[in-house]
Amino acid sequence: MKRLAVAVLLVGVLGMIGFGYEGSIVFQGGHGAKALGMGGAFCALANDGTVALWNPAGLALMGPNMWLGGATSQLFGMVGLQYIAGGYKFGDYAVGLAWGNATAGTQYGANLYLGTVGMKIGDFGTLGANLKYYSETIAGTATSGFGFDIGFLMPLTPEISIGIVAKDIGTTIADQTVTSEYGAGMGLKLLDGALVIAADVSLDGTFNPLNLGAGIEFVLIENLAVRAGITVPEFAFSDTYFSVGAGFAIAGLTIDAAYVLKDNPGETLVLSATFSFDELFAEPTTPEPGPTQ
Repeated sequence: MKRLAVAVLLVGVLGMIGFGYEGSIVFQGGHGAKALGMGGAFCALANDGTVALWNPAGLALMGPNMWLGGATSQLFGMVGLQYIAGGYKFGDYAVGLAWGNATAGTQYGANLYLGTVGMKIGDFGTLGANLKYYSETIAGTATSGFGFDIGFLMPLTPEISIGIVAKDIGTTIADQTVTSEYGAGMGLKLLDGALVIAADVSLDGTFNPLNLGAGIEFVLIENLAVRAGITVPEFAFSDTYFSVGAGFAIAGLTIDAAYVLKDNPGETLVLSATFSFDELFAEPTTPEPGPTQ
């Protein structure tokens, strides 16, 4: 009876944050301070170390060489989430690997392993896909399964881009089908990229509303950005919550923080970072010869 009570409690907590199946699974809703600081409106932007969780097509825009990234949070003070990823771009193609972990006390644990490929399709846009392996343990009972995500990004103009993603296509865990999630978003960059406005909508496999999100990012000074977002779960405006965040970049390293202001089940601090090795791969420049005497 104690085992059953613990399992019910944990599944209930995870259900409040959009986890648990049949339904979505851990990390299906995404992770990372940059995205969550903008209300989760990241499908059309997807340009940091959590790119595979939001839209795998964004992987082909990372780089141009190798990068590493990660994110951490204690979600609502109850569920610890950790995420580590890396990728490499060569020409119009890119590959990435990632690992995610979620824990709640000693009775719940989950791991997500991701392999991602992305490619640029001429000037039309980018296409990406995830192959994922997911394992979960509740009160000693372990389950696992495989699944797929696919995403697409397309620039309509230099300032406007749209993104489309389908998550957990055909994902099954312990002979149970995980509900797919479909998302679409738009990003608008103004003032030479100093001002970014984005909006996302996500639906479940039967096209019922899951989330509506919108966010804004503004670069205050060089390398320092502030963000704010709003999220409407299941399009229920009475449950609307907000988020704020900031990011700082220097010498290839970007550090981001976000605070999700959700009363129930609790507020969340999210930290993430992405490091690009571009400068290490850059070819040394040869100074031009000076005037001869």
